Amino acid sequence: MTVELWSLVWGGALLFILIALSANANVSAMGMGWGIGNRDEPAKTTGWGARARRAYINHLENLLIFACFAVPAHLAGISTELTVLGAQIFLIARIAYAIIYVAGWTVAGVRTIAWAAGVVGYAMIFIALLMNA
Repeated sequence: MTVELWSLVWGGALLFILIALSANANVSAMGMGWGIGNRDEPAKTTGWGARARRAYINHLENLLIFACFAVPAHLAGISTELTVLGAQIFLIARIAYAIIYVAGWTVAGVRTIAWAAGVVGYAMIFIALLMNA
């Protein structure tokens, strides 16, 4: 399997971890009855748990965009230095983003830089697709 597809797989694993963290925080805040029920009442999670939820939603959005570029590149047989580096940058940036966000690290702009690096990563794959169209 290509680096680009492995990055997608590991991105999916990161998504699962973030969802599990968020779910754990929700059950801790709301109780097991809420967790196994219909959850008609929204979770009232704060702190790291709320950040984990926001991080997984953000990651889901970015992972979808990454997949929209990585999968067609793979299907077209496009795996170049540009796509490999883009996939690696994307994955490392998304891991950094998740850690920074859930930990609540508020050093000016660091989370935004990690987010932007992930965008650069999938943009590199998009550029490779355009160059090979």
